[in-house]
Amino acid sequence: MINLDNQEFTGRRRQAAVLAVLIIIAFSWLNIIDRKAQEYADEAIVQSLSIFGTLRLANAAISVFKTVEVDAVIASVQFGQMLDPVDDLIEDASSVLKMSIGSLIAQKILGEIVATNFFKLLLTVSGALLIVSFFLGQGRQSAFLIKAFALVGLARFLVVLVVFLNGIVDQAFVSEKTSSEHKGIQAASASISSVSPQGAAPDDNDPAVIELKEQIQSLNEDREALQESLSITQAKVADAQVDLDVSEAELAIIRKELGLRERYFSENPEYDKQKASVEQRASALSGALNELDKLVERVDSIDEQLEALAGELNGGGKGFFASAREMTDLSRIQGKAEQMVDSMLNLMALLTLKAVVIPIIFLVLLLKGF
Repeated sequence: MINLDNQEFTGRRRQAAVLAVLIIIAFSWLNIIDRKAQEYADEAIVQSLSIFGTLRLANAAISVFKTVEVDAVIASVQFGQMLDPVDDLIEDASSVLKMSIGSLIAQKILGEIVATNFFKLLLTVSGALLIVSFFLGQGRQSAFLIKAFALVGLARFLVVLVVFLNGIVDQAFVSEKTSSEHKGIQAASASISSVSPQGAAPDDNDPAVIELKEQIQSLNEDREALQESLSITQAKVADAQVDLDVSEAELAIIRKELGLRERYFSENPEYDKQKASVEQRASALSGALNELDKLVERVDSIDEQLEALAGELNGGGKGFFASAREMTDLSRIQGKAEQMVDSMLNLMALLTLKAVVIPIIFLVLLLKGF
């Protein structure tokens, strides 16, 4: 460890020290790293939000089939039981996404806080005092001010550097893989949504089950009304997600056309306008997702009641060919749902790396370096 006590700063050594302090202060005011770090954070948040929307759409699509009961030749199959593991995994992936989005938003907010004029002025004042100390007594009493300047510089740049370096690693190794897994889930979810479930109530006219059948009919009517609202909201989420993807693509095109000076040293009105559009559409997607979640919760509640009532009924009677046709459709749905499992597991790992593991690694390395 370098002992700074009684160190002399004269000649070229003093010039180099002064130049280093001025460069650090200049970087603080120019916001070069801050701007790129915020850009990386915004892109990661929007991507995570888009993935979250896809998962909620998949969850809504699977929920439609959870109470479908298919009569086979010797058994009655409750299809929801077959899809429960996939549905549970979607919930787990959604929880990981919420954690990732929360972590990314926290990093963004911390980056915005340390980029305020308060920290810039604090760094500038401590740097100015340090430079003055270099010229007093050949800089022998600069040890304390060097430590103070380093501490303020650490507070000013630590979070920003963590986000910045995380963004570089993300774009180089993680983002493309994340997008690929996301597209896989989107394709599987769209395939599931394209199949219409054909559930059926038991065909038993025994007076002992009349009351149960009336309850099931009432719940089915409530579910149909909710399903109509759910379909409308799913369309809203899908449209909002498409709008967000289009805005992101247009923002990427504008970013590629920016020169070095505009990208790092000056504001670009067209870029800022498009970035605001991306944030606005991300907010619209978030609102649609909240509405979708509430409807899915209500449908799930009805599904649980229907499943409990259906368990008390026996029989059926749709016939072999109708049951076989439904089994074929539902088996295809199960196959598509299972295809999502690998993609969701990979996404959970990638998003945990992006939002938690890699930032912690860079944080530890930077603190060790300090």
